[in-house]
Amino acid sequence: MFRNYLKTAFRNLTRNKLFSGLNIIGLATGMACSILIFLWVQDERSYDRFNTNAAHIYRITSHVMDMNMAITPIPMSITAKKEIPAVKMATTIAPLKSTVTIGHQKFDDKNIFYADSNFLRMFNYPVVKGDPATLLTSPDEIVITESAAKKYFGGIGNAMGKVIRLENNAGGVPMTLTVNAILKDIPHNSHLQFDMLLPKQQYDKKRNPSEIWGNFDVYSYLWIDEHADGNPAAIASLEKQVNSMHDRNDNFHIKSTYNLQALPDIHLQPGLFMDVAGGGNKQYVTIFLLVAIFILLIACINFMNLSTAISGQRAKEVGLRKTVGAQRFQLILQFLSESLLLSLVSLVISIGLVILLLPLFNALAAKSISINLLSVKNIGLLLAIAVAVGVISGSYPALFLSSFNPVKVLKGVKYLHGRTNYFRNGLVVLQFSISVILIISTLVVFNQLQYIRHRDIGFNKDNLLYTKVPDAGDFSANFRALKTKLSEQSRITDYTLISHLPTDLQTGQKVTWPGMDQETLFIAPEIWVDENFVRVFGMKLLAGRFFRKDDIADSKNYVVNETALKKFNMDVATAVGKKITVDEREGEIIGIVKDFNFKPIQQTIEPLILRTYDGYANGTAGFIVVKTRTAGIERSMSDVRNILQPIFPEYPFLQGFVDDDLGRLYIAEQRMGKLFNVFSVLSVIISCLGLFGLATFATQKRIKEIGVRKVLGASAAGIVAMLSKDFIKLVAVALIIAFPVSWLVMNKWLDNFAYRISISWWMFLFAGIMAILIAFLSVSYQSVKAALSNPVKSLRSE
Repeated sequence: MFRNYLKTAFRNLTRNKLFSGLNIIGLATGMACSILIFLWVQDERSYDRFNTNAAHIYRITSHVMDMNMAITPIPMSITAKKEIPAVKMATTIAPLKSTVTIGHQKFDDKNIFYADSNFLRMFNYPVVKGDPATLLTSPDEIVITESAAKKYFGGIGNAMGKVIRLENNAGGVPMTLTVNAILKDIPHNSHLQFDMLLPKQQYDKKRNPSEIWGNFDVYSYLWIDEHADGNPAAIASLEKQVNSMHDRNDNFHIKSTYNLQALPDIHLQPGLFMDVAGGGNKQYVTIFLLVAIFILLIACINFMNLSTAISGQRAKEVGLRKTVGAQRFQLILQFLSESLLLSLVSLVISIGLVILLLPLFNALAAKSISINLLSVKNIGLLLAIAVAVGVISGSYPALFLSSFNPVKVLKGVKYLHGRTNYFRNGLVVLQFSISVILIISTLVVFNQLQYIRHRDIGFNKDNLLYTKVPDAGDFSANFRALKTKLSEQSRITDYTLISHLPTDLQTGQKVTWPGMDQETLFIAPEIWVDENFVRVFGMKLLAGRFFRKDDIADSKNYVVNETALKKFNMDVATAVGKKITVDEREGEIIGIVKDFNFKPIQQTIEPLILRTYDGYANGTAGFIVVKTRTAGIERSMSDVRNILQPIFPEYPFLQGFVDDDLGRLYIAEQRMGKLFNVFSVLSVIISCLGLFGLATFATQKRIKEIGVRKVLGASAAGIVAMLSKDFIKLVAVALIIAFPVSWLVMNKWLDNFAYRISISWWMFLFAGIMAILIAFLSVSYQSVKAALSNPVKSLRSE
């Protein structure tokens, strides 16, 4: 019997070549798009799940004043291990940026962490060389990855026992360490990315034990007892214990609360202050998952519409089968087997498309996704998609066709009316509603990204070239030499020295002010600058003055932004002359600069503290930022390198442009925007395939009517309008549904941005015109063909 079903299915596929082809193309394209999206979603959701302990590990996060932070006080995790029975293990890590010295060669490396000996027990990254039991136990030894071994020593075999010197770091004291272990490269789907691990003993040397509860400086992780894992009530109880533990031990009496964040959730729950770089976005995962489902749904709707549209051609077949004894369930199985066969054929084609398009998709998404077709899990997933699509697509046509009355169909009674037409029209409306929602969403995403790129961010980012300056030698003499040389360059119009780029502020300082609640903690980013900073960056001074050249007294003063004043409960008119304390150092506010964006636009502007160098006698070297002439940007890069090379002959030079760094803040949004555009266009194309098929069927069904109308004098334009109007009406209904839905959905998405566009009426108008135009073009080919055909051919049989 099953063999008969297959033979019949193949026969029907070949008999209706056009409709079978449209169905296969639509389903294959829809499946390929959905598989690519599912692979991306799977990758985003896989972060840290490779860790065999992932279900037991939680990160402590802190809430202080109105800041949600990924960092905690230094003793947080180790004290939790001592005082909370449910904590089986605890570990602490802290980031470090440093110049890596190997022999006489120097490299800049940002991917370094201090870690204690529990870190590699909790995060079981594979050890390639070395004794796992002794890692991070000695203060003079260092652990590196395979990539670091190849980069610094030419290979894994050469790295063990070699010496690495770390200089130009936040602690200020050079460290000399010996490589005693090599880790396998950190998986791309780990929220922690590093090349080196330093023993935490080195970090502890630089901290005052009496102040460690006041230092929010580290990431704290707990390994929780299995009985509490995933149990919301147990986790809530643990959070209470963590907060009580902090209150008992905190000698700074800071008002703060703490929560536990499951390890697998960290990647998709970004937005915490001072979090590790590279987080994902849970909302994007949800959006693209919905897009994948919508695309599959559109492809399934095509199948259902085309199958029911041509069902009249199979009415007599159903009547004959029922007459010779076929039961309804047998007919249902037959039609479902046809849809499953078509779905499996589409799956095979879609897999080929996925393999072909995966490199391009990876380039667009900045991923390294692969698909293992030999994996039992993947085979099962692909077959499940094919079966689900086949059953969903074929269920209504199977039920509809199997319901035909054999007596009526053999007498020639038509079944294509009434409920079937309403159902099919409803599916077309649903299909185009989804397409219009995607079109409007694409317009909103594109315009929001354009707004991000071109919004006034409060400073001039154009033609600003930065170069990393090593913190080495005589700081004052080096910078004065730099200033002299830079002043001689005709292509450089201005320059400034700053400790941190505004786009890369990952640290902050404790700030207090008169009248502040002493049980609260406020942390604000801080930049050391010189007197040229405001002029070079084109910032606006709202009150007071900026730092003066060679004014030693100014080293005790501060310039702050508007947002900082609001936190201090001060206003622009009266703030100048008021006292604040930054990192236990009291000073006077001498100026207020207008707010400017130095963080992603999803976040509101943060408070910022500016301080100046003490006559360049001390301070933190960071970057020389030069303003160049537009015509000489490339030559300016070479000029700066040539100036720095004699002063710092042993150090590497990191150069870049401020506007490029700002662009990188929104690179995730730009990637998602491109992917969204691609899949939206493909969904519209799939919808058009279905509409083209329906128009073809509708034209064939009315071919004799068209012939009669032409004989009676109907114009070609009138016939095209007659054949198109029904479809245009359906698209109009789809617009009525899609407009409010898309407005609600995209407003919710825009609410994630602190600075956003308003959804304009023209977006709906444009989407409506596009939808009607696309629908008209989809049906016009067959309509025009029918309108221009010779009526004699269609009426010959009459």
